Amino acid sequence: MERLFKPLTELKRILARQLREQPGCHDCQLRAVCVHRPDHTGCNWSAEVDFPERCDDDAVRDLRHARQVIMLVRERYNVTAASLAGQGGRAAGATPA
Repeated sequence: MERLFKPLTELKRILARQLREQPGCHDCQLRAVCVHRPDHTGCNWSAEVDFPERCDDDAVRDLRHARQVIMLVRERYNVTAASLAGQGGRAAGATPA
């Protein structure tokens, strides 16, 4: 499947929405989206999430669900080069989901 290209801000919205809709991830916070050269899968971004309101055991249990959501979104989308202008291709922080 070919990836669709999205501006970074739109990708963050898509990712945050998908995380909120995933059972067990309603309170998951999107902490950062890092844009980089395409990896071995062809994806040019990665994401970091957290469950700051939970105890460690609860967060670890649902972190795998959040990772599944991230992997599915990574399979579908790449960040457009135009949205990297002025960032020098470096990491781009995310707003909480």
